[in-house]
Amino acid sequence: MNTLTKAKPLSLERDLELLKDAESYTYRSVDDAQLTAHCFFPEGHQTSNSRPAVIFFHGGLWDVSMTTQFAPHAMHFASRGMVAVIVEYRVSSTAQATPENAIEDAQEAMLWLKNNHAELGLDPNRITAVGAASGAYMALSLAMMPETETTNGYSPLPLSVIALSAIVDTTKKGIGMERFADPKNAVQLSPSKLVRKGLCPMLLIHGKADTIVAHQNIAKFAKAMSRKKNKCELIEYEGMNHSFFNFNVSAKHFELTLNAMDSFLVNLDCIEPVSYL
Repeated sequence: MNTLTKAKPLSLERDLELLKDAESYTYRSVDDAQLTAHCFFPEGHQTSNSRPAVIFFHGGLWDVSMTTQFAPHAMHFASRGMVAVIVEYRVSSTAQATPENAIEDAQEAMLWLKNNHAELGLDPNRITAVGAASGAYMALSLAMMPETETTNGYSPLPLSVIALSAIVDTTKKGIGMERFADPKNAVQLSPSKLVRKGLCPMLLIHGKADTIVAHQNIAKFAKAMSRKKNKCELIEYEGMNHSFFNFNVSAKHFELTLNAMDSFLVNLDCIEPVSYL
């Protein structure tokens, strides 16, 4: 008689495969959770290097973990000479976490990178924060929080932000207020309420047919940023919905948006222009 053996879930197998080339570290232990940073390094990378870096925060509306959403992007930027880091953070489905908790995790992840820059071979002053939807909100929070604590002289401020299908309004007019522990925090911590002069460069990528995060919110945010003389580029995709940029949704739009991200980082002198000669 044959014995049935349960297979591992396909999602787990996929995640293991996508992360197999990463070096993984615990950046924070909180609420019985071990939060992991998966680091992709360029070929031949040495800790004596001081490379620019990019840190990724997945989407999921602060509810589900989507750790490998940015694995293809991380592998690309590692191939371009950057240290690329995918961050796991607390979500409500596994830790009853709130957006406030996620913001704390994002800050701790950035401070962990900066405080360990010598061991990781990266430049603490050239770290770009990237995120999708709620993860984009977290990346924006790093850049826009009015008061940031420092550790060993470092703050969680990034060099720049790349935000895809970003949640920029968590007030009643936006999305996600009900997920916060305190509705007042949702208003006070809404990126739409934190626009001011002197913010870091930002690239916003959004589908004009997004049914989860309304395009009008991101367009309004971009205009507010420009009025304050901040460098903020908005790239809009006609007819595209919320997840159009993901590798497993559209290879075409994955490549288009990845090229836009690449060009943004070239202009910041984080990577060299691609040579086709």
